[in-house]
This record gives sequence, C-alpha cells and structure tokens, in this order.
Amino acid sequence: MRTKPFIQLYKGIFVLVISVIAFSSCKKITDAGGTTGGTTSDPNYLKNLLAYKKSAHQLYLGYLVADGNDPAEASSMLNVPDSVDIVIAFAGWDKDPSHWATLQAKGTKILTCTFPGNDAFYDGSAKDTTTTQKTTLSANSTYDHWAKAMYDKFITRMGWDGIDVDIETGTFGGDAPASNAKAVLQSVAKYFGPNALAGNLTKAGVKPIFIYDTDVDVASGSLGYNTIYTPFKSNYTYVNFQSYVGGSRRWSGSKTSDLTPLLTAFDKTKLVVLTNGDEFKYPNGSEDTPGGDAKATKWLWDIAQWAKTNGTAGVGTYRMSRDYNHTPTFNSTRQAIQIMNPRKN
Repeated sequence: MRTKPFIQLYKGIFVLVISVIAFSSCKKITDAGGTTGGTTSDPNYLKNLLAYKKSAHQLYLGYLVADGNDPAEASSMLNVPDSVDIVIAFAGWDKDPSHWATLQAKGTKILTCTFPGNDAFYDGSAKDTTTTQKTTLSANSTYDHWAKAMYDKFITRMGWDGIDVDIETGTFGGDAPASNAKAVLQSVAKYFGPNALAGNLTKAGVKPIFIYDTDVDVASGSLGYNTIYTPFKSNYTYVNFQSYVGGSRRWSGSKTSDLTPLLTAFDKTKLVVLTNGDEFKYPNGSEDTPGGDAKATKWLWDIAQWAKTNGTAGVGTYRMSRDYNHTPTFNSTRQAIQIMNPRKN
C-alpha cells in the first residue's frame, strides 16, 4: 500500500479541528473559533454533527500513522476533524481509550489496518494458539481463526468499528501468501463487512466495516480484481484505491481522467480514492519531495471534485495525520470535504 511498517517510514496542546459541513437543515458547523454559527458551544452541535454523519453524503477517510515520524498530536484521535467519517490506525495508534470514545461519540468510525503477510496465520499454523491440531500451509488452508482473533481484539475488546486489509504486492507472504489471498479475504468476511455472520457486530450493534485496500488495477492474477474482488464484492463495505501521484506507486496515473477505469473495475458506490499524505510538509516546513505538499493537496482536491462528479463513495488520505502541520490544521482535509459536501447558505 504505502511505505510498509516493516521498512523505514518517512521521518500538548489539544486542538479540536472541525471541518465546515452542512446539513439539510442549513445549519453550519465550523471550528470552535468560527464566526458563522454552529460552533461546539451550540447546544445542537452534536445532534447536527451526528445527523450529518448519518445522512447521504460523500465520505472522507483518513489514515492516522503513529510511526514516530510526526508529532504525537498529529495522530491523536482527539485532533481529528469532526466531519471525517472514518479513521484508520496505521503502524500503531493513539493508546488512550478515552480518545477513541470521544472520536466515536462524534459518529466517526475507527478501523485497524492489517498486512496479511505480517499478521495473518492459517488455521493450524504454529502461530495459531486456538488449536493443538497443527498443519502445514497449503492451497486449501483457511484463515477463520485469525479473522476471529482480529474481531475479538479490535471489535469486542477495543470497541473499534472495522478492518482495512492491505492488498498489494509485498503485503502478502509468510502464512498468507498471495496465492491464498482469496481464502484470507473470505475468512475476514465472516467477521467483518456486509456479509458478516449473524452475531458478529460492533458495540454499536452493526456489522463491522470491511475495507478492500489496494493499488492493483489489473483484472487477472492472484491479487487481480476479477480474482478477489468482483466475485466477492458484496463482502466489502468500501474499496480504498491508492491513486498516489507522489512517491513510488504501482498505479501510474497522473490526472483524474486516468481514474475512469476504476468506475467499472470496482463498484463506484464503494470506491474511495486516496492521495498520499507522505508528501505533506513537516512541522518545520520541509518536504520529502520538493513541491510534494502542493502536489498532494491539489490531487486531493482534484479527486474530491472527481468523486463528486462521478458519484463515488468519497476520498481519503494516507497519512492524513501529516495534514495536521498545515495552517489551519488539517486544512487540506477540510477543504476536500467542502468540495464534496459544500455548506448550505
């Protein structure tokens, strides 16, 4: 997907940032220092925010990367803009459960990201502590025990809302080779997503979110969409497509018209296109790539307009947490939300 957690990643004041968002009632929500009404002191603020989250709108999704390469405030779940719909913890996470609860109380869903090659084990693997019946890895291996372990940890014990499975070359291996990707994903679908088995619910009483997260835009092969997406598309809540225009990526497009094939490769009502927040500037203003910050921000705003025009599920940012370094904080995120869901006047 992005730079992997097992290779080197790019190197306390509470700030509550809220995107300006709109509701059918024409109420406006701004940051706490806003001047247009609907601030957090408004007694109807939370009610209106939750109404927005439940309404038909295009989603914003962001990855909080807690790898130590950004200030701790950047990946704090307290600092996520209120109008972000989904956050995905990557390479660690904010460890304070009260922060999770605060974010979830605003209607934001919290997911974990998994690399099957790092995390998954097949049923009967040496890593499988749920059974004494050890077996060898084969093309017939199943992954139900691992999927249940992920559900038990992140949904039952931690109270989070779903899982993001990273599907790309290099993220499978070990107990979960790419040739077994179909089996891995079918096991996950028993505990996460629209087709989760009865009783596998979040603490909110709904089926956990299951995100198919990829940069693979070809139909064939073990990770091709006709192999592991199309036949099972009803298993997935959303598809995150890594359309990075900065950094070394498999997808080589550079303009929104290059995204057109995705509208038929995947169910566009589930499609969330991502920009690469690795390119955002650091607190001192430096960049990994000269001009990368402006390029990543422009691409985010371009894909937000593309999403609005084409009726896709929404957009998102890998390492949204680095957008914290902008002024105002999370400015790129907030403007993208406005493009897709402009406020009513």
